[in-house]
Amino acid sequence: FALSGYVTAYTSTEIGQRVASPKLLDTPKQKWVLSRVFGYYPLHLLVLFLFSPMFLYADVHYSGWLIALWHGFLSINLTKAWFPMHAEVWNAPTWFLSSLTFATALLPFSLPSMAKMNKPQLRRTAGWLFLINLLPTLGYSSDLAGATRILEGITSPKLYPNLAVFNMQRFHPLFLVAEIMLGAVACRLVMLDDAPDEEPRVSTNALSTFVPLVGMGGILLARAFPGVLQVSDLLVRSVIFVPLFLRFLMAAHRNTVRSVKDPTVWFLSNKLLVGLGNLSFPIFIVHGPIGQVFYKKLIATKLFGKVLAGPEYFGTYLVTVLMSAWLLQQTFLQSKAVGNWSKKTVDQLASWM
Repeated sequence: FALSGYVTAYTSTEIGQRVASPKLLDTPKQKWVLSRVFGYYPLHLLVLFLFSPMFLYADVHYSGWLIALWHGFLSINLTKAWFPMHAEVWNAPTWFLSSLTFATALLPFSLPSMAKMNKPQLRRTAGWLFLINLLPTLGYSSDLAGATRILEGITSPKLYPNLAVFNMQRFHPLFLVAEIMLGAVACRLVMLDDAPDEEPRVSTNALSTFVPLVGMGGILLARAFPGVLQVSDLLVRSVIFVPLFLRFLMAAHRNTVRSVKDPTVWFLSNKLLVGLGNLSFPIFIVHGPIGQVFYKKLIATKLFGKVLAGPEYFGTYLVTVLMSAWLLQQTFLQSKAVGNWSKKTVDQLASWM
C-alpha cells in the first residue's frame, strides 16, 4: 500500500512544484479512478475466469452453492475486503486489490491537497497518518490478551483472541487508507527537494538505503526465531516495517535521481530484477491459484492423488508461476485489444457515473 501511494503521487503530482499534475486536475474524478482500477482489473477478471472451476469446486464442496456464488460475486466486483472473514476467498492475494480500489477512489480528493503542502506540512501530515495507522493496532493489541504475540501464518485461527477483529485490521479498506497516503506523502517530500522556497535538500549516500534495508531484514530474521522478537505482525508493520520501508524508498529515489554511487540501487537496477519487476503484477495474480493446484489438499489430491510437497515440487511451482506470468504479460497485458477494451469500458462507466 505504501509503495502504491508512492508511485501514484509520483505520476500524479509535479516534480519541484506544489501542484498536482494537469492530468489529475483536468480528468473527471470518476474517470481518473476507473483508469487506475482498469490497470489491474482485466487480468484479475481473466484469472478468475480461468480458475473458476477450481474455485467453485472447492467452495461448493465445503460451503455449498449459495456461499460459493456469494464468494464469486465478492471476488468479481472487488468488494471482498469489506467482508474481512471472506477477504481471502477464491484468489486469496487479490484482497489487496479490493482494498486498493477503495483507497484509489479517495486519492483524487486527497492528492491535490497534498500537492500544495510544503515539507513541514507534509511531515506533520505524515505524523498524523502514522498515528491513524497505529491506533487501531494498539487498541486491538492492548484489549485482547495475547494479541501482541500473534505471528500471522503460523498461528492457528482458533488461537486468535478475536479473529474477526484481527482480519478487519489486516484486510478492511478503511484500516489501510492511511498507509497508502503515507506513501504519497513520502514521495512528495522527495519531489520537493529542489523546489524554490523549500528547505535545503537532504543529503544522502549509500548508507541511506543500506541501513533501512538491513533494519528490515533484521526485523524479519529476529521474528523468524522463536522467542527473539515475538511481536504481532500488526504492530511490527505499523511501528517498524512501514517507516523503515519508506525511508528506504525515499533514499533509493533520491540516490537514483542524483546519480549517487549506491551498490543497493545498482543491484536493484540489474536487468534480471527489472525483468522480474515487470512481471511482478502477473506473478502476484497467478501465484495464489497455481499454489492451490499444488498445495490445497482438496484440489491437489483430486488432480495428483497427493499434495505436491517437497523442494522438487516447489521448484516446479516457481517455474510454473514465472512461465504463466510471462505468457499473461505477453499475450494479455500487452495486447492492444485488451487496452482498447479497457479504455472503452472506462469511458462508458465514467459517463454513466
